[in-house]
Amino acid sequence: MKKSVLLLLALLLAALPLAGCAQIDTTGLLDAAPALLERAAFFNEIYFGEGIPLNPSGASVGGYVAASPAYLDEHGFHTIDELKAKTEEVFSPGYCAAIYPAAFAGFAAEGGYIYARYSSSQAAALRDENETILVSVNNAGLLTNVGKTTYDYDSVRLIGTGRDYATVGVMATTDYYPTADEPLGRTEETELEIRFVRVDGAWRIDSPTY
Repeated sequence: MKKSVLLLLALLLAALPLAGCAQIDTTGLLDAAPALLERAAFFNEIYFGEGIPLNPSGASVGGYVAASPAYLDEHGFHTIDELKAKTEEVFSPGYCAAIYPAAFAGFAAEGGYIYARYSSSQAAALRDENETILVSVNNAGLLTNVGKTTYDYDSVRLIGTGRDYATVGVMATTDYYPTADEPLGRTEETELEIRFVRVDGAWRIDSPTY
């Protein structure tokens, strides 16, 4: 009897590390990843790159100009709330929380203040009743000063997993713009490691994709 109890305890103790190291179920990840990465590239342009284009006939109000109506129609969002909703179809809540302040709120920085890249009509006191996205005319893209990155979606592979995340690799090619040190520019190919998590059962990107 005593030996049986000791044997049972030993088996339970042996199973504890295995239970504590349970890995996330990656079912559907490699199927979902290419489309999510492609959409992420689009949002990288909005948040870090060239950004949403201006309405060519718009007037500047408080340093902002209304976004191009044709662009908003093409991509299916017309307000900041709608833009956020589409962003959250691609990125995790944690990653969105990291990129939203610079995009929509602004923040104090050394030597001054960085204004939000995008605002609503009320925030910029636009004198009409249309709720639209306004674009800062003084906030240049961040990644456009570096180069353009493209992804080989066929190269997507699973690198590793944790309890609540998975890491995917994808080959990316960046064409860097010319600089004083490199007047011809340069091209660099590397494998990016990108973190994915599940949000309400759906895969979302949880890290930068550039």
